[in-house]
Amino acid sequence: MKRFDVVVIGAGPGGYVSAIRLSQLGKKVALVEEKDVGGTCLNRGCIPTKALLHVGEIVNEVRQGERMGIKAEKVSVDFQKVQQWVSQTVSRLRGGIEYLLRSYGVELLRGHASFKPDRSLQISPRGEVIEGDGIIIASGSKPSDLPFLKSDSKRILTSDDIFKISNLPKDLVILGGGVIGVEMATAFSSLGTSVTIIEIMDQILPGYPKDLVSPVEHSLRKMGVHVKLGTKVNLCEYREGGERVRIYTDDGASFEGDYLLLSVGRRPNTHDLNLDTVGIERDERGFIKVDEKMETSAGGVFAIGDVVGLPFLAHRAMEEGYYVSEIISGLRESMPRLAMPSVVYTDPEIATVGLYEEEAVRLGLQPLVGKFPFAASGRALTFGRTEGFVRVVGDSQTKKIIGAQIVGRGASELIGELALAISKSLIMDDLAGAVHPHPTLSESIVEAVRLALGRPIHYKK
Repeated sequence: MKRFDVVVIGAGPGGYVSAIRLSQLGKKVALVEEKDVGGTCLNRGCIPTKALLHVGEIVNEVRQGERMGIKAEKVSVDFQKVQQWVSQTVSRLRGGIEYLLRSYGVELLRGHASFKPDRSLQISPRGEVIEGDGIIIASGSKPSDLPFLKSDSKRILTSDDIFKISNLPKDLVILGGGVIGVEMATAFSSLGTSVTIIEIMDQILPGYPKDLVSPVEHSLRKMGVHVKLGTKVNLCEYREGGERVRIYTDDGASFEGDYLLLSVGRRPNTHDLNLDTVGIERDERGFIKVDEKMETSAGGVFAIGDVVGLPFLAHRAMEEGYYVSEIISGLRESMPRLAMPSVVYTDPEIATVGLYEEEAVRLGLQPLVGKFPFAASGRALTFGRTEGFVRVVGDSQTKKIIGAQIVGRGASELIGELALAISKSLIMDDLAGAVHPHPTLSESIVEAVRLALGRPIHYKK
């Protein structure tokens, strides 16, 4: 039986980061993966989605360029070449991660890991049994189905399946208006697909403040996306010999498309791990319970990323993997408190970190808020993209920055500065006094902070 200092189950963002960091700290590491290195994020999620969104963004810019004097009479999309480019991007990144693992001496074992009663791990179908002084479960999550509606990877798809289709859909019905649903709607509608989103709640992106969601919903409708809110689906059936799919809603309406994309949440990927065999406790939804060290109820077994529940963020899994490796190695005692940004890659983008104003009030704080619209930004005007704003939330007592929300072009790149400000306990004057280049979108952060402090320059007090 082969023995390692640490065995990591799952080579997604959390798993491969754990393996590399552990190797840096002198540990002998095995990384077990039954599919592709990079996990859902690289192969079926973050990367291919953002690549597809970028193609859509280029197409939109060309189509809308006439207002700037650019004339393009006909813009066409070769979807098979788009898919090829997306696939090449994924393959290049996957190869890069595999190279890093080799360079750090991580032993990559292909197969499915499951616990045996003595806490060793059976690797199938290899038939190999291995042991680890420490074990990290980083097996991620997978798309959920509905009790009456399950994916078949043909016409009823999940986000795992959507990148396998060879032809651009003429029309696409998306069930679920959460992050994945609206990102897919943005991408495919930009490429020319007629898209319908059906959402059971009264707004898309449930959980986000309305003023962040409104510019996104307006943009989707402008692109021709049909957004149907507060609606349940009752029935789904195939049409035209299985070449089309139609769904029926509780208000008597029906919607038909080449494909139906199920975007109704995610569930933990813990199938056949035999967690009960070693006494690993889970919550009512099946996510693994962990303590402040990310350690499970089975001592020496840790869990990180999607498998422990919300938020489902690749960068969250990466950071947990990094710090858990240091906990196992004795460099720290527990997970640090992290200012965790979240991004929705729609058009415009939404990015948040820390507390909303309402959350701060519920916690007994007195928030100090500055909100600067991109309509007043010189750089935004040069893009022709003035929708959205930057909002910074501070604590009026300490002047510390405690939250930020951005909706607009480039929000995903701007939010990192505010995550740094929160993690380093910067006060609002720290940002207000930091010189930002002109003209840039990042100036809007300074303007928002100065607004909160009552001394705006480029906006009314």
